[in-house]
Amino acid sequence: MERAMSQSVKFPDMRLEVIAAVRSLSDPQHQQARWGQVEEGVNYYDDLTLDVHTLYDDCMVLPLPQTAVPDVLHEEEVPAFLDLEGALGPMLQDLGDEPDEVFTGDPRWGAVVDAARAALVVMERLDDGSPS
Repeated sequence: MERAMSQSVKFPDMRLEVIAAVRSLSDPQHQQARWGQVEEGVNYYDDLTLDVHTLYDDCMVLPLPQTAVPDVLHEEEVPAFLDLEGALGPMLQDLGDEPDEVFTGDPRWGAVVDAARAALVVMERLDDGSPS
């Protein structure tokens, strides 16, 4: 049943973008190693700005995740994304366009990482078809 539910999102490609952004936010080692790193011949770039644009502008799962159901999210994912918004939103308001290092060095960043991990777990569980 859950597997069928994950197929019911209207925009599965956008969902994959959200998963990638949430995965990036959930992994401090990735942030340290990859954010802002440009490598010649590598067609990959990641940083906080890209992840924020994915979540807020491109896929619009934040700040109101309930409006992304059923286009990109499932109803069961809304609480986890509300928690992510609760952690990330105030930092974006307070820090604005500061460099990534300012965000990741802020004492509140751990709550963002934790909320992103929780959102990722819920998304992966639903996409996997694993029981709740």
